[in-house]
Amino acid sequence: MADLLSKQDTDGIGVRIFVEHPGTPRAECCMAYNQPGEEDSADLRFTYENFSAFIEAASVPYLEDAVIDYNKDRFGGQLTFRAPNSKVPKVGADASVEERINYVLQSEINPGLAAHGGDVQLLELIDEEGIGLTAVLKFGGGCQGCSALI
Repeated sequence: MADLLSKQDTDGIGVRIFVEHPGTPRAECCMAYNQPGEEDSADLRFTYENFSAFIEAASVPYLEDAVIDYNKDRFGGQLTFRAPNSKVPKVGADASVEERINYVLQSEINPGLAAHGGDVQLLELIDEEGIGLTAVLKFGGGCQGCSALI
């Protein structure tokens, strides 16, 4: 990594690691150059001998247990991300009802619906006195009422 960054000819350049569309089936782990001063004060900073890495604070739960490997090949090499929690982060004991619903949707419901070209998203939770919580769901793709929803 230090060799790659040294070719950028910018003192203090580092890398920023984050997840786009975290907690969804479209989640993607990303790494970008981080110019000095571009980091956010909430980012986690890891300082190495020749560079710093910044992890976007909002991406931290989605990057838990993540591994970044560099594999050399005949064309040079390739970075590989493995982030098992990027699409569905672990849900802790203190997770909100919304986080728990999203976890079930992403880990148990949507993988089955994906085979039919569909998905379900939590739009909002409505707390009505005397009734309790109601989850408002959005069905997308091919999921407009097929029996796989049940």
